[in-house]
Amino acid sequence: MTTRTQPLDELGEIVNGSRPYTLRSRLLTVLAADRAAPPDPTEDRAHRIHRQLRLLARNLPPAGELFRDPEQLSVLSECVALTDPPLYMAVLNHYALCLGSMATLAEDPTRIGRPWQALTTGRTKGVFLVTEIGDASSHLGTRTVARLDPDTREFVLDTPVPGAAKFSSVGGTGGPQTAVVCARVLVDDTDHGVFSFVVELTDNAGPLPGVEISRSIEAPSLPLDYALVRFRGVRVPHRQWLSDRAHVDADGVLHDPLGDRDARLQRTLSVGQLLWATLPSAVAAMTRQSAVQALRFSAHRRAHGRLAPGAWVLDLRNQQHALLGALAEAFALTCAGRTAREIWARSRTAHHTPARTPDGMTFSPWTAVDRPLAVLKAATVRRAAQVAAECQHRCGLAGFLHPNLLDGYHGFAHAFDTAGGDSQLILLDAGRALAQTGGGAGGTVPRAEATPDHPGWWPAVARAHEQRLRDTLRRTLQRRTRAGRTGLDLWNPLLDAAHELGAAYGARLIADAVAAAVEAVHDPELRAILHPLAALHGAVEARRAAGSLLAAGTLSPATARALPTVIDGLCDRLLPHLPLLCGAMGAPPGAVPAPLGADDYAAALYDTLDRSPERPS
Repeated sequence: MTTRTQPLDELGEIVNGSRPYTLRSRLLTVLAADRAAPPDPTEDRAHRIHRQLRLLARNLPPAGELFRDPEQLSVLSECVALTDPPLYMAVLNHYALCLGSMATLAEDPTRIGRPWQALTTGRTKGVFLVTEIGDASSHLGTRTVARLDPDTREFVLDTPVPGAAKFSSVGGTGGPQTAVVCARVLVDDTDHGVFSFVVELTDNAGPLPGVEISRSIEAPSLPLDYALVRFRGVRVPHRQWLSDRAHVDADGVLHDPLGDRDARLQRTLSVGQLLWATLPSAVAAMTRQSAVQALRFSAHRRAHGRLAPGAWVLDLRNQQHALLGALAEAFALTCAGRTAREIWARSRTAHHTPARTPDGMTFSPWTAVDRPLAVLKAATVRRAAQVAAECQHRCGLAGFLHPNLLDGYHGFAHAFDTAGGDSQLILLDAGRALAQTGGGAGGTVPRAEATPDHPGWWPAVARAHEQRLRDTLRRTLQRRTRAGRTGLDLWNPLLDAAHELGAAYGARLIADAVAAAVEAVHDPELRAILHPLAALHGAVEARRAAGSLLAAGTLSPATARALPTVIDGLCDRLLPHLPLLCGAMGAPPGAVPAPLGADDYAAALYDTLDRSPERPS
């Protein structure tokens, strides 16, 4: 297919952002070169991560500039996620959470001194220590304590019980590590809530005095050197307290302008906004690459089944449903990533005092920090994991081979269902809050003339479904409340319904993001391509959620039965446009050296493998 420049350019803006970036090409180039370089047999995983962080630091703008620009942070996230998912986990810890906490909560992060300088240059690896292993929802019950020493004005960090040990990727002996540690501040035994502290954990010789790090723990889905951390009287200088406008006066009294421990926890964990603002773009990039590579693989692969010996695998309807559906999902996640960046950009201009949300932290703190961003995180990582798993399955053995990267993409997205704010808890809290507040998504079931092959059909269905679930759960809550039920007795039978409502809210946010992106398209040729792509996303989502939609009465049985035929028609409309879509949505040539998408897969795979030495003649 011959493509004109204008639709390709406009689609490229949707995928990569509206501003051209030399940063993207520079990062992809250096990361691809690093991945292609012969491995150093003396370099273990921990040393490799340290070296790669230094490599990134040399190719990034100054930290102050980076944290002022969500687009550049997203570019960093996307490039690393595409080329090396485990490294991306380390980058999130280092930049979004560790350095991001300092940039967010310190009046002037450069005054922190040596830790800030070492982290921004990549000489030290940064991590974020918040999760404690002993209890569920440990963020709401932090037991690590930081006691103010009134004589030295230092804070003394302690882990009082084994269950308060922190968990993160701090294992191995790769070099210096510095953590942002979330701890409960005690002044004269008065609890002032959870603040963050910059704590140097290790140097080249190992853990620093008072810091205990366990042996490494393996997590195969996202291979890094994880470990448990405990503190035994670690003294933290006053300048390394990320006080966020709180202060200790001359009499040793702590004053916090927020005046509330829940508000302080919200503010301390507001660094999650930076992660949630960029993570959807990163998993969208992984999802696009998964779909594009799987489509190219299927288009060049013949099957020898007896129905049609020698047919191309992509000629099979079930393969089209799965992989064109994956491409449509990737487009939807790309639109959701742009929405997440816009939400964060708007929030940065608002006053940074946390909003008081009644009973805002029931299951976790995350929706109290930022409900739409937290839910977009939960919804996008779950869909990315589903797409990567489906692409793996549809590529057979090739989908599970390490050089093809699908296992890394799936492992990362699957791990982040729990990491970065537990998705289950986020959706539970979102559903609970939506049912208890007034208003709603609005909307009604689409009129009969709004058919599932139209891009506006699914946003209307998603909005109506959210409202129906919300109204039903609210009525049930009111009935149970009138019967005198409270607390767990009130909510325990309704947790599945709350989760379902939270998931429907996430689906609606993504549907709205797709609708906004398609509506803004100017080029008529691109609009004619994106309309069936957006409609396919909706039809696939409706088919996946048919049980919930039918049970709520949002979807009629006749419409549900018609969805496979609708998907057939949308696939037929999209197949001629695959060259344009894959060209714009896939990584640039050479950026991701995975053989899966090559015209001759077998030859490309063979070229990536070491050869056995030839037998001497």
